[in-house]
Amino acid sequence: MLSPRRKAALIAGAVFLVLGGVAIHASPMSAQVLEERLQSAADDALYAMRADEWARVEMNGQSATLSGLAPSRQARDSALQAVATASWAGGVVAGGVTEMVDQTRLPGEAESFALRLDLTGGRMHLVGLIPDAETGERLADLAREQSSGRVDVHFRLAPGAAPAGWEPMVTEVIRALGQLDAGAGLVTRDRAALTGLAPSSAAARDVRRQFLDAPAGFQSAALVRADGESYQAELTDAGLCELLIRGALGRRPIAFAPGRNGLTADSRAALRRAGEVYAACVGAGDLIIAVRADEPGDEGAGLALMRGEAAADAMAEAGVERTHFLAEAAPLGAQDALQFRLTPRPDPEPMTAELEEEQG
Repeated sequence: MLSPRRKAALIAGAVFLVLGGVAIHASPMSAQVLEERLQSAADDALYAMRADEWARVEMNGQSATLSGLAPSRQARDSALQAVATASWAGGVVAGGVTEMVDQTRLPGEAESFALRLDLTGGRMHLVGLIPDAETGERLADLAREQSSGRVDVHFRLAPGAAPAGWEPMVTEVIRALGQLDAGAGLVTRDRAALTGLAPSSAAARDVRRQFLDAPAGFQSAALVRADGESYQAELTDAGLCELLIRGALGRRPIAFAPGRNGLTADSRAALRRAGEVYAACVGAGDLIIAVRADEPGDEGAGLALMRGEAAADAMAEAGVERTHFLAEAAPLGAQDALQFRLTPRPDPEPMTAELEEEQG
């Protein structure tokens, strides 16, 4: 027979278990109720800004995952902010969202399936789309091996978008970067381009040789040189050349003085490096440099055009004839602040018989 004290202890224990179960499963702050409340608030926030037409949010506890094809970067950023602050200001104590996972895509990203890889100061940076988390882990592990563990990874998932041969191509780029002092590689659905500085002429030749045989369905090129040397290549593929130019520009955006067309020193140096790459691609066509307008109207377009001319001047300092560059003003709402694209030169008109006679 239990003593009164023991009976009281058992009763208290049973009450504690019941109250604990109620707190976990039925109280306003229980895990399930909290997740349901956050899901409802996030859905309402997307509906209020009409982002529910393209975005989907899924709650896992207090972690929110946003997915969908965003119409623009601004729309994506606004949706992420709306979900993060849909219930209180976020955070553990307030009972709001504690983590935002961005799995959205932007127009064109899934089509190109772009991944950028940079090696600067002995550190490797990987940014872009991957088909699944397992592939991302394999690529990140390889990058750690090639850079002594110094890696920054910013992947976003795009399930099913990678073509066959994409992972072997990316793997080759990572291994090539590991042999350089500095460089950048870009991989899309059908092209891979690498540019950089090798520790020696022999290392540069080895890396260039690796890119001679790309996986089926891919075209690849490596513009790699040792210090004091020039690029040993002449390229005519416009797509590869555009990737190489973007790689040579580096990770930082090109910056102009506010309201003016003057370039910062870092931006001028980056454009000159890109000009050195374009020197190997002159045969692919003239280079159009389009700068996005900061203000509407003729004044904004005029400043954008002058900035494009300034960027062209900086690239021409690498030794390319200035006539190969064309500046344009991109609209105010353009996705990228600075765009580079190659355009084929028109074929020369055939000589007439009279002109042949004059020159003969």
